[in-house]
Amino acid sequence: MGCHWIPGDKQNHPHLIPLMFAPFGYHGAMTETLPVLIGGYSSGNLEALPGTQARNLVLAWLVEYPSERTREAYRADLEAFAAWLAEHGAGDLLAVTRPVVALYARYLGEAAKYSLATQARKLSALSSFYGYAEECGAITANPAGRVRRPKIPKDPAGLGLTLDYGPRLLAAAEEMSAAHRALVALSYLCGLRVSEALAVSTQDFREEAGHRVLRVIGKGEKVRVVPLSPQAWRWVQDLLDPADPSRPLLRDSEGRPLNRFQARRMVEAMRKKAGLPERMTTHDLRRSAATGALEAGAPIHRVQEFLGHASPVTTQRYLRHRDVLDNSAAYELGRALSERKAVGE
Repeated sequence: MGCHWIPGDKQNHPHLIPLMFAPFGYHGAMTETLPVLIGGYSSGNLEALPGTQARNLVLAWLVEYPSERTREAYRADLEAFAAWLAEHGAGDLLAVTRPVVALYARYLGEAAKYSLATQARKLSALSSFYGYAEECGAITANPAGRVRRPKIPKDPAGLGLTLDYGPRLLAAAEEMSAAHRALVALSYLCGLRVSEALAVSTQDFREEAGHRVLRVIGKGEKVRVVPLSPQAWRWVQDLLDPADPSRPLLRDSEGRPLNRFQARRMVEAMRKKAGLPERMTTHDLRRSAATGALEAGAPIHRVQEFLGHASPVTTQRYLRHRDVLDNSAAYELGRALSERKAVGE
């Protein structure tokens, strides 16, 4: 897929107006036609990006990603970076240098305190965008291409809740709103990613072979079917809306779709109510689903299917991490020392 541009006012920096790619069979300014091609785009989504040139370029870049969730995440990453540039007077989106991106990378970890995975994704989005801009001739070099990104540990950052603690969270959710209960049902009892849970609507529930199931569109637009336990079904039923089956199931008090930040605050509120000691995120609920299913004796390939992992290696990390903790040499050392008397006694 090629990238074509036509220049505008040559007395200033040329307005780089992207033309429609030939494979789509369109011609003309991408500003008007690309939002139609990009499902999920809505007017005003790119308002945080200064200048028509930057917005056009971002739209042209996003259209190459088939997943709506990827487009939405990357768009938000670009908007956040543009806002950070404006706040610190660090220049235009298409005029930044490598040191500026390196400072932003430090900000993500040290000030914003994002997880390593989120930091890496945000920097990857910048590198992808600037690589595209370089290929199109909008900039001469990719300022994010060689900026160091955090290394992601191979083992999961945490196991989530074990079966000993899970019931405490369920009891706390039982005493909170229907949205709290549905969030736990989807993220914990069904093991959904937060993006998957927030996208669930009434039309995604159905019956198959005598089972109540949820149709989930996961990473890479892959579809999986997750059976609902009786408790999970009971907790989502209150929010089903047959009159508007495409409406997101999880909504705030004003009827608007929940975002991931609201979901995270809800999880933290349930954690506090349950008296659980450590901070908990929405992804910790999914980790808890993996840990609990393995602890309950579910075969690893079944857990892989349940969570929608593309590879069993990802699922095995939870099993390996638990085994490393349970059989740590630290216990052997402690036991040996406790059984021996000090020299001279």
